[in-house]
Amino acid sequence: MTDVRELLPLYALDLLDADEVRAVEQAVAADPALRDELRSFQRTAEAVVAPVAPSPAVKARLMASIGAGRFESFSARMAKLFDVTVDRARELLGLIERPASWEVQVPGISLVHFSGGPSKLAADCGFIRLAPGAVFPPHTHVGEEAATILVGHVRDMTNDRLLGPGDDYVQLPGTNHYLVNQGSEECIFAVAAMNGIEIAGAPVRPSKRS
Repeated sequence: MTDVRELLPLYALDLLDADEVRAVEQAVAADPALRDELRSFQRTAEAVVAPVAPSPAVKARLMASIGAGRFESFSARMAKLFDVTVDRARELLGLIERPASWEVQVPGISLVHFSGGPSKLAADCGFIRLAPGAVFPPHTHVGEEAATILVGHVRDMTNDRLLGPGDDYVQLPGTNHYLVNQGSEECIFAVAAMNGIEIAGAPVRPSKRS
């Protein structure tokens, strides 16, 4: 028969079956020394397995990965835009919540860059964030660019078009424009730009991949 003392640490960790639990509780009720020993194990167990609250960014990424993030309504569209699975799209949307994912390009403009699926291997895929008042400079699209606004508003100054959450837009190869965040909140949009863009005639390609 198992010595009840051998069961005390397992009881403290809630790892015993019903019969063993009864055996421990009966023995502890009859023996103050066993009761004190069990309390010692329980204090140790509480210290070892005490829950640690995740940071807001980590929690947001976890929620996004299981389809419960603030951008879940965009997951299917991001899967199509980047040619990835919906689960992968959720992971990518979760990067928005991770401060370390963002690379500052110039003051007011930052991006998250990653690889797309098979049909987007030649594309620059990622998220762009414009602070209020920020200007994304005039640029030319080498290939077709598709984008979706996720948060905030941005104005396409060249085409005099205001874009907001949920709006999609496509720029054809050879077209050019520039964007301004005229609102009071940041604007985040998803982009897949085939073969990248050119600014002042020079190719511009992100160097960081998440």
